Parts: sequence; structure tokens; C-alpha cells
Amino acid sequence: MSAMSVIAGSLIMALLAQGPVNLQLSEVVSIPPANVVPKGTVIPIQLIAKLSTKTLKEGDGVYGMTIVPITLNNEIVIPIGSNVNGKVTQVVRPGKVKGKAGLALSFQVLILPSGSTIPLYASLKGSSEATTSGEGKLEGESSVGDDAVTMAKTVAVPTAIGGVISGSRGARAGVGVGAGIGLATILLTRGKDIVLDRGTTLEIVLDRPFEP
Repeated sequence: MSAMSVIAGSLIMALLAQGPVNLQLSEVVSIPPANVVPKGTVIPIQLIAKLSTKTLKEGDGVYGMTIVPITLNNEIVIPIGSNVNGKVTQVVRPGKVKGKAGLALSFQVLILPSGSTIPLYASLKGSSEATTSGEGKLEGESSVGDDAVTMAKTVAVPTAIGGVISGSRGARAGVGVGAGIGLATILLTRGKDIVLDRGTTLEIVLDRPFEP
């Protein structure tokens, strides 16, 4: 056996005698969680263009802009000024006799200031200018109060004229004429449309989570 083989064997035996080597591992690097914005997150936006049930139809575009930053894990995931685009899904004109105006909206696209476009699934939660039903649909105001004022005004003038011309009998006749005119006016006049001016604040709510 050569001298080199003897030396190599001696080194191996010495290492084995020392036992297992105590390896020092560096700390495990934590992986940050994904920035998934959860379902149910409310995002306040401001309308860029006016909406009115008088002129809108289903499928028309709705355009807004975020007005507060949305944060997740202490990081801004939706900055102020992000564009939110949607569409009109239902329009109900107010009736001529009864019935309120209705408007339903949905939102499909989020465009960040960086230019990144993200698919969005969100619906309307509320508005600063109209009542919202449980299904996320805006409801217009009733015209009952205005109808009463219209009836009173149209009755008052013929009554006064009839009273001047023919006394009490003429006044009673004037009431009948005025009531007829007032009712006809109400039947021919629609209720109040929903009008959301540019700058109106809306709250939209995520129907599905998404990752910016």
C-alpha cells in the first residue's frame, strides 16, 4: 500500500470519528402573501360622466374614478385615480300614474394609473344621490307630494274664477273643473327620473376577489 493511500485512509477515519457535522442553516425567508383583494371589499368611486334614467339604455357605459386608496397588508393595491368602467344593466322609467324610476349598474374593468388593466366583478352598493334597494338597484323618488301640489294648484284657479263669476255654485263647478284638469295633468306627467351628475359618489362592492 502506498504512502498516499495510507494518509487518505487516516483522514477519512479521523473525519468519521468526529461524528456528524453541525450544519448552520440560514433563516428561512418568509414569502409575502399574495395581494388578493377579498370579495365584499367596498370601493368608493366618483362618476366621470352624468347618468339619467331619462336618456340611458341597457348596455350604456358607466365611468368612474377611485377617490380613496384601497390597501392590503399595509400596501396600496388600488391607488386614488384608478379608472373603473362598467355598464348599465337595467333602466326603469318612472310611471305616469305610479311607480319609481330604477337603475342597476355593474362594473367589469379596473385600470390602474400605471396602465394595467384588471378584470373586475363588482356591483353597486350605494349612492350619495339615490336610495339603493337590497339588490343594489337605485330607486327614484316618489312623485306623490308633487302630484298633490299639482292638484291643489289646478283646483285653486278655476275655483277662484268660478266663485267670482257665479258665487258658491260657480265655485263648486270650478272645483270640479280644476280637479279634472289636475288629474289629467298628473296622468300625463311622469314621476321623477334618477339623475346622477358628474362627481356623484358611488360605492361599489366586489362580487369576486381579484389580484391587482
